[in-house]
Amino acid sequence: MAKMAILLIVAFLLRLYGVDWDQWGQLHPDERMLMMVTEKISFFTNLNPDFFNYGSLPVYLLRFFHPSTDYYTLVKTGRYLSIFFDLITVIFVYKISKSIFKKESIALASGFFYAIAFFPIQNSHFFVVDVLLTTFTTILAYRMLLFLKKPTFKGSIIMAVFFAAMMATKFTAIVFLPFIGILIIWKNFKKPKKLLLLSTGFGITFLLFFFIFMPYAFIEGERFLADISQQLKMNSNPYTFPYTLQYVDTLPYLYYLKNIFFWGLGPVISFCVIVGVINSKKYFKSTGFILLAIFMTFYFLIIGRSAVKFMRYMLPLYPLLTVIAGYGMSRLKELNKYLAAAVFAFSIIWSLAFVNIYSYTHTRIAASDWIRKNIPSGSTLAVEHWDDRLPVGDSGSYVFEELTLYDQPDDDIKWLTINDKLNRSDYIIIASNRLHVPLSRLTDCQKYKSCYVKTSEYYDKLFNNRLPYRKVAEFQANPGIKIGKFYIGINDQSADESFTVYDHPQIMIFKKLH
Repeated sequence: MAKMAILLIVAFLLRLYGVDWDQWGQLHPDERMLMMVTEKISFFTNLNPDFFNYGSLPVYLLRFFHPSTDYYTLVKTGRYLSIFFDLITVIFVYKISKSIFKKESIALASGFFYAIAFFPIQNSHFFVVDVLLTTFTTILAYRMLLFLKKPTFKGSIIMAVFFAAMMATKFTAIVFLPFIGILIIWKNFKKPKKLLLLSTGFGITFLLFFFIFMPYAFIEGERFLADISQQLKMNSNPYTFPYTLQYVDTLPYLYYLKNIFFWGLGPVISFCVIVGVINSKKYFKSTGFILLAIFMTFYFLIIGRSAVKFMRYMLPLYPLLTVIAGYGMSRLKELNKYLAAAVFAFSIIWSLAFVNIYSYTHTRIAASDWIRKNIPSGSTLAVEHWDDRLPVGDSGSYVFEELTLYDQPDDDIKWLTINDKLNRSDYIIIASNRLHVPLSRLTDCQKYKSCYVKTSEYYDKLFNNRLPYRKVAEFQANPGIKIGKFYIGINDQSADESFTVYDHPQIMIFKKLH
């Protein structure tokens, strides 16, 4: 228990550090949207979120724990809730690992790897639904392991409650319904009366709690289905929204695996996962291990084929991957204790290098301070649409020209308008890589439904000093850590855009030549 307590303290401190990374400015757009929805909620007078892109349960939980109308502190409560839920996930990673491998040391190693894996740490710095979904999914996986050992009516009811919580958090949780159904049927196939009892109990309990957690999915069913349909459409077509163009021509499965390996878990923990998988043969007869493997594979095969591939879509797999990583660490220790010690040390160094981004002033805030200090009031700033405008919190000190770079067709008419705006502007503000990275590569009009030949040429000229603008400031907060005289720096700008754009985007400011 003492070791587990230390593990939770470590996990808590890593998630608490820099929780005010944006000075509570809500610079994560999904978090900002959830704050706006929650602000409208009032228990017993208005429970209608009027928003179904995400489930209602996270919004209700936030309002329950923050009944005050103080909008400023609402985001604080939300982020502390994310930390709390992710600590619960740490506990259930430990429980799942202990249930499968039967060893305290492996369970602690699994919990440790989840505690220090950066992607869960990063998402715990935001109030986003994926953190809660991951917690509920991990608990469901654990309850399914218990049901596998002892398929009781109570067990099916508990699974139904947590599955309802998952569905009321994010609709994509529906992918687990066939898996749960197969498990219930398999364990009770030869007992038709018990199968009917458990299936009925599961179904009724699920509907009851789904209604409690998300009543307006029933009350406003037509609107609910319309919003869900829009989200499903987005996931099947990267051209649906401008901010999903980054996923055009990315490979299913491999794109996710690349980002998990290099950024989400990092190469060190990912190496332990690979070792665990390679050495898992001895557990092929373990129904618990097989259930875990099928659970992970089932989710990955369904979600991994989506056209839109935000890294957070794979967050529910991270707890289960670290369960395998814990086993991989135990195998490394058996092979060579010094190798295991080195892996342990490097996993910590890697995570601390990424957590270190929270020791810097957020790049949007630093850039905003620079703008106010160095750009005269009344200057005209050209800013890109579909990105947060800088300076943050501007109250009218500057004139803004919005560059509609996503617009189609990318023709002379579009660029007559944009060039006119550029001619009137004193500075160009590029607030992240959200536009210039995807648009610069979508130049093959035979291949892509939306192509940006002229926009790509614009960026090429801007970045190579062939326009009457010159870069005068750049703000970047790469992960890194100093050990003695050595500095280990990691450039993560090649990661999925959503990995960098919220808490450490690269910002460039260009000044017109006169």
